[in-house]
Amino acid sequence: MKANKQLTAVAIISSLFFAGIAAMEQPRGETFKNLQVLPKNISEDSLYKLMDIYCVSLNVDCKFCHAHDKKADTMIWHTDVKPEKEITRNMMRMTAAINETYFHFNDEVKASEVQAVTCYTCHKGQAIPQKEPAAKK
Repeated sequence: MKANKQLTAVAIISSLFFAGIAAMEQPRGETFKNLQVLPKNISEDSLYKLMDIYCVSLNVDCKFCHAHDKKADTMIWHTDVKPEKEITRNMMRMTAAINETYFHFNDEVKASEVQAVTCYTCHKGQAIPQKEPAAKK
């Protein structure tokens, strides 16, 4: 039951993100540092919602991809010291390419609206997706 609620939440948030990403603008003229895949003008709210999707889809927290300054007890969001951050960027590019290549049926049905492949498709709430199905008991 909990997995169904998580999957539903991920699906809803994912569809909202991909459907509206182009129209989102960041408030107050602020910009985030080191965005390489996401739009530079993404709003703070949209960025945090997307990061929440990743956390749920992989069952991790922010420190999984982002550096944490233990001494100051703060996050260092813009740095690329953790390889997981670049892996995530590559996964974002991969899922977008898969959806665009295989699920963009026509101009009325955009791949970003279909959302056939997401992080949860493979990860299913695990940081590292299973390579093989669990054996039957």
